[in-house]
Amino acid sequence: MNFYIRILVLTALGTLAACTNVTQRQYEACIAGISAAGGVIGGGVGGVAAGVGVSAVVCGEAQGGDDTPERAVVAAAAVDTTVGDSDGDGVTDDVDRCPNTPAGAAVDRVGCLLDQDGDGVPNSRDSCANTPRGVEVDASGCPVKDEVVLTVDRLGFEFDSSRLDAQSRSALDAAVDVIQSHSSVQLDVVGYTDNVGSDDYNQGLSERRAQAAVDYLVSQGIPRSQLRPLGRGESSPVASNDTEDGRARNRRVELVVR
Repeated sequence: MNFYIRILVLTALGTLAACTNVTQRQYEACIAGISAAGGVIGGGVGGVAAGVGVSAVVCGEAQGGDDTPERAVVAAAAVDTTVGDSDGDGVTDDVDRCPNTPAGAAVDRVGCLLDQDGDGVPNSRDSCANTPRGVEVDASGCPVKDEVVLTVDRLGFEFDSSRLDAQSRSALDAAVDVIQSHSSVQLDVVGYTDNVGSDDYNQGLSERRAQAAVDYLVSQGIPRSQLRPLGRGESSPVASNDTEDGRARNRRVELVVR
């Protein structure tokens, strides 16, 4: 290095050494600055290492020379960056997006309470686990009155019959887990038909089909006292009755909170 440049750098180091009453942040900056300067003067890793040694002495003296933890010599120019976990949830404060989590509560990787079904109510307060997405719930995580918890459409019955076919029984199996996880919720099992046939006929058919759905759910372990069959005939279609696909969607059963 040019002789005059080295003189300027040494002058700068002398100025740093003359500083007194520096704060902890200034102390850390002092270490970094002198270490870097050592690299400039000595060249390469050797110079940096020498700068580290000098910085530990110079910066320690600038802070007052005592050996308290915040003024201790920093080995290898490293600053202690240990981060705490103030709420004790196992997620460090620098990552924790939900500070002050209640003790013992299960949290996700960013320190927020787990909400397995995504209804906005954490698992620790959710009385109705596995609520389907989009269902409105109350403060305890259970669906509110008149909310449709689940719709099973395209139900198949034997011709002019309320007897469920194998495919429909399989579709209703999906409702069993939902109902079992909502054991405190009373449900109406509401049957609908397409518009083929008279209004009176379809009304009776929807009632029989709702009853058939209830009977099947009870056979799968759901308490009969939790379910009430209702028929609504061809009212409230969810699709056009002008197409086969639309009519299939209208032949459905809904589980509605009562």
